[in-house]
Formats: sequence, C-alpha cells, structure tokens
Amino acid sequence: MATTRKTASSASRGSAKLFTLKPHDHAGIAKALGMARSDYEVKWWWKYGQPAIDLIQAQLEVNTKQLGPVVSQLMRLNGPAMQVTAYCFPYGIPVPEWYRVEVDIRNAGR
Repeated sequence: MATTRKTASSASRGSAKLFTLKPHDHAGIAKALGMARSDYEVKWWWKYGQPAIDLIQAQLEVNTKQLGPVVSQLMRLNGPAMQVTAYCFPYGIPVPEWYRVEVDIRNAGR
C-alpha cells in the first residue's frame, strides 16, 4: 500500500511534468523541479527518447550559497517513477563561487 501512495503522490507532483516539457522551457523546468529560477541558471538541457521521454540531461550553474538546497531538492525527486543523478564541478579556484551541476533524470516509471 505504501508503494501505491508514493506513486500516486509522485504522479501529482510538478516533477512528473518534466518529461512533457518543450525544449528551452527554462521556466517550466524550474517549476517542475520545485525550485526558484533565481537559485540557479539553466545552461543547457535536452530530452532523449521517442515517443516517450526516457532521459533528461541538464547543466545548471549554481552559486555556492544555493548549492546545498539545489542538490537536495534534486535528490528528493528520486522515487519509483524517477531516478536522478547529479555531478558537481567547482568554478573559482581556490575559493569556488559557482558550481556546474550536471543532472541526469531518468524516467523509471515507464
């Protein structure tokens, strides 16, 4: 029963709409991820799969102060319908000011 509840709540979340977004819909991806666009900048993203989307890859630029909350929010998307992986790379040596966050979001619910 707990699995059914999780799946139902996942389907009703905005993140379930990730796989239906149009390319370059930066506001849509921010809304679907549940984060404010001011927390990060989408540098690039693309959807893979025909006809249904199987994978979304994105590169975000996040300032140091927002890195923890942004990565935490991304990891909360993991569940029965979605698998999320993130990789971070610092900009600004020796003291990073920005991070490039590369994100893979897989549609596991298909």
